[in-house]
Amino acid sequence: MPDHTPSPVSRALDAARRKLLETGTRNRLIHVNRANARANCLNVINERADEVFSILRLQGRRMRFRALGKDKADAAGEVPLALAEAAPDEDSGRLTDHFLETPLGPDALARRLLRLAGDARTAEEEQGVNLLYLALGFLRWKEAPSSDVVREAPLVLLPVQLVRNERSSTFDLVCREDDLSTNLPLQERLRQDFAIGLPEVDEAEGWTPAQYFALVREATAGQRGWSVDADGMQLGFFSFAKLLMHRDLDPANWPDGAFAGNPLLQGLL
Repeated sequence: MPDHTPSPVSRALDAARRKLLETGTRNRLIHVNRANARANCLNVINERADEVFSILRLQGRRMRFRALGKDKADAAGEVPLALAEAAPDEDSGRLTDHFLETPLGPDALARRLLRLAGDARTAEEEQGVNLLYLALGFLRWKEAPSSDVVREAPLVLLPVQLVRNERSSTFDLVCREDDLSTNLPLQERLRQDFAIGLPEVDEAEGWTPAQYFALVREATAGQRGWSVDADGMQLGFFSFAKLLMHRDLDPANWPDGAFAGNPLLQGLL
C-alpha cells in the first residue's frame, strides 16, 4: 500500500501556511465592530447585498453615497445602526438605485470619504496592494455559547476603489477586477474552534452573495446564537497581504513534487 504519511517538508509547509492566518479577534477578517462610529470605515444601511453586487460587480456601474443622518456639533450625527437595520422598507425602488445609503450626515460623510480615499491611495502606493473592500454580509458568531459578546466577521469582500466625481465634488464607488476570495482566517478559526467548514467563495456564472449566505447558514446551523446578517455592509480596510503568501505556498499551485521533492528543502528539514 502507498505511504500517505506527509513528508517533513509538507508538514513544515502546512505549519508555515497556518501561521500566516491571523485568527484572533483583532483581525478585521475575524471581527468587525460595526457599532464603532468613529472608526476609519463606513457602514452602508438599507441596502440588499445581491442588488449592490449586481450593480458594482456584474454591471460594472458606479455607485454614489447618500447621507441619511444629520450633522451635529458633536461630530457624531449618525443614525444608530440598530435603528437603521430595523427601519421598515417603505420604498423598494431605492434598493435598485445607484445610491448607497449611510447613517452619516452630509458633512461627516464627505469627510469620511475623503479620508478613506486618501488612506486607500497611500496604502496602495506604499504596499502595492489594494486594501479597500466593501464587505457584504456578516457572520454573527460567539466564541462560546454562554458568551454575551457577539462577533461579526465579513463573508463576501468586494475589492473596490473610491473615484472622484468631478461633477458632484464627491466620491463614487467602483468595483475592481480582482478575484473574490474566501475569508481564509475565518475559515481557519471556524475549523480550529468549532470543526466547521466555511464554504469556499466560488464566483461561477450566476453566483450571488445570497447563495453563499445560504451555504454559510447551513454550515453553522448547529451553533446556538449564531446568525448571518445577509444585508449588513461596511466599506473599510482589510489586509490580504499574508493571505497572498498563504496562497503562494499552497502546493496545489505548484508542479507535483516542487516542494516535497526539493532536495535543498529536504536537507534543511
